[in-house]
Amino acid sequence: MAVKVKKEEKVDKQPEQMVYCGPNIPGLTQFTILIGLPNYIKIQIDMCESIGKLIVPIAQLNDMRLKLCVKGSYEQRLYQKVKEYSQGGNK
Repeated sequence: MAVKVKKEEKVDKQPEQMVYCGPNIPGLTQFTILIGLPNYIKIQIDMCESIGKLIVPIAQLNDMRLKLCVKGSYEQRLYQKVKEYSQGGNK
């Protein structure tokens, strides 16, 4: 008995919507919704890796906001690193 194999349907999978949760920096404001990463943001991430770590799926926005409020948390330290970077400090 032959088994029929269904052909996979092509589905245009759009990139997941992400949100930037860090401080305002040139070209990127807090809570900007992103679909994919434009080149100018990739350049910023290359210069300060913490920026990329503060870009999360929209579904995680609430959790990220709560973690940013906890003094000394990993997320809060990332936020501070980006803030220092935007003011001309270290990465």
